[in-house]
Formats: sequence, C-alpha cells, structure tokens
Amino acid sequence: MTRDEIFEAWAPTDGIWSNWVKPAPFAQLPRSLPPDSESPPINLSWLSPAGDRVAIVVDLPGAGSVHLGLALARLGYRPVPLYNARLPPEAAATGAPSNETAVVHIEPIVSALTRGCEQLRVSPPPLDAPPAFLIDADRQATHTAPLPDAFDNRSVVFVTDFPSAATLARHEITRALLIRERAGPIGSDLSYALQVWQQAGVHLEWKALSEPGPPASLSLPRARWWRGVRQRLLELFGFRRTESGDFGGYIPHPSSG
Repeated sequence: MTRDEIFEAWAPTDGIWSNWVKPAPFAQLPRSLPPDSESPPINLSWLSPAGDRVAIVVDLPGAGSVHLGLALARLGYRPVPLYNARLPPEAAATGAPSNETAVVHIEPIVSALTRGCEQLRVSPPPLDAPPAFLIDADRQATHTAPLPDAFDNRSVVFVTDFPSAATLARHEITRALLIRERAGPIGSDLSYALQVWQQAGVHLEWKALSEPGPPASLSLPRARWWRGVRQRLLELFGFRRTESGDFGGYIPHPSSG
C-alpha cells in the first residue's frame, strides 16, 4: 500500500475532520518499521454511543493511542491522528538505527497507523461520525537523551491543532471526553487546548482506563493568555519545529570558540 493510500484511509478526501489529520507520521513512508504489537481488548462498555455526538481526545502512550482509536472506529467514531513528530531518516548520521537516535520513539505509532489503515479502508466510520483525536501521551518523554547527534522530535499540541468549539457545535458536538491511561496531571499543552474549549462552552469529561466506573466531569482553571505565549515559546526555543510545522531535527554540536 502506498503512502498516499495509507494517509487517505485516515484522512478521507470528503471527511469532516480530515483537515486536522497531521501528515508528519506518514511523510516518510514507505520505510521499514517494527511489527505492530497486538493490543489486548479494551473494555469500552462505559462509553456513550457515537450517536450522542461527543468529541473524544485520546491521550495514551505510543501505539496504544492508535489501538484505542481503531477500537473507537469500530463503535462509529472517526479517529483523527494528531501526531506531529517526525521519524528520523532511516540512515542516521551516526550510523545507528533510526529508532535509537530519536528522542521520542514514534516508530510503533507509525507501524500501528500503517497496519490500522486496512480496517478503516474496509469498514470506514460514517462521514458524519464524531471525532476521536489521537495524541501520544509520551510526546515529550525522552527515549534517548537530547544530546548532540540525537534526533529531537519532542512535540507539543496547540489550540489550533483542534477544531474550534464553534466548529464542533456546527456538527452538533458540545461535549468532549478525555481518555487517559490513569489519573494524574494533564500535559500543560493539552490542558490549555481543553481550557479554551471549556471557556467556549464545551462540557468536558474524563476517563482513566485503569479505573472502573463511568467518565467524570472535568473542570479546568480558566485559560490565561500567557499560557498560549508559553506554548509558542516552547515551539520557538524548546523544541525543533520544521518549516512544515512538525517537529524533528538533529541536535547540533555546540560551536567552539
């Protein structure tokens, strides 16, 4: 299957949410990838049916976010990959395998996206399906130390990576559900994006997969303007953002003298 065919499965031309699918993980296909590991069945009996028009944000580590997205697709949701980190070139400058030079290990994510596209081609969700935005909870976790010669592909999510509350409302969506692995602090970048939704009238809920019971209401503190400034400063100075808007680049050696 070609790169364009894989991307089309996740971002169909006539899809409502396709404009938000990030092309970064698909850009360097085809390439050799590790096999996608099988995911144990996920109990989603607590989840509202897709007809209830709830937007979902999946914030799980690595390929687990893709696997849950595919499970949600079988229930009538449209998975929308928001992974904005690049894979390092296959032949790294150091001669090491690409996955060993990357600060964030995203090859399992790309492998899961590649395998999962067949499900979406055979059994696509309805065109008007509510979205399930897929995010890597480990987007800033360091698999390799960010030192010279490492490929720094740590990333952040921005408010603009999501449709606005007004756009959601046009599609009869006024609720959003955050799914995480367990309870704990939400990444500041994602928290800010959710705060903006909340202030615009979107009712937020959250669910930890490690805990029993239905989703609970989520109330976040009011978004402050400086949080947006902080995200942009991270973009400019904290991480390596490319001209195309995704994240990834080799860390140079400090200049001498």
